[in-house]
Amino acid sequence: MIQSAATHMEQLIVFVVQLFVIVDPLAAVPIFLAITVSHTKQERRSIARRGCSIGLLAIVFFLVAGPSLLRYFAINTSAVQISGGLLLFVIALELLYGNPTGTQTSSKEERLAEKKEDVSVTPLAIPLLAGPGAIVTCLVFSSQASDALSVLILIGGAVIVFSAAYLLLHWADELARIFGELGMKVAVRIIGLILAFIAVQYVINGITALWPAVKVPSA
Repeated sequence: MIQSAATHMEQLIVFVVQLFVIVDPLAAVPIFLAITVSHTKQERRSIARRGCSIGLLAIVFFLVAGPSLLRYFAINTSAVQISGGLLLFVIALELLYGNPTGTQTSSKEERLAEKKEDVSVTPLAIPLLAGPGAIVTCLVFSSQASDALSVLILIGGAVIVFSAAYLLLHWADELARIFGELGMKVAVRIIGLILAFIAVQYVINGITALWPAVKVPSA
């Protein structure tokens, strides 16, 4: 019983850390301020609340339905880990150079968002917060979940991450003043480095799991 509780706690911590790094709400702060430049502080906070709620719902959907989707399309978990690792590594490289990732929002999307009254669904929720990287992470973890309790733990982890994301966006103006442009860039680069480690580990895990299946049997 104690061992099972420890295993679930470890699963929760690992998932929360990895999902937070990939969602990267700290890097989303300057983009969020840019696309809501014509809104008041109260309107921005309302948009942040809706965006985080919608992003969370998208993540929960892939946590619950992810394994069924993989089975329906006959996709092996190793394929998800390897392709997901490669995708995350590309995102990590962009973060290491201090650039907003292309899988989150494009400059065209940001310009269009500035003209929209409500940007909570797109581009804030999808793809800025619940982007391809976050979805891949959910598919990897949900495919490894052994029972319903594990899935509930992952959902709880997603709630923690998006609650933290909401708090960061809620106080976006204050964070921008405290850290400044240089501080935000340093934080983004550190997150990018950690994400690169996670991405490479995904690829290693996928290849390691796949190798016995592709190994040529001895005569």
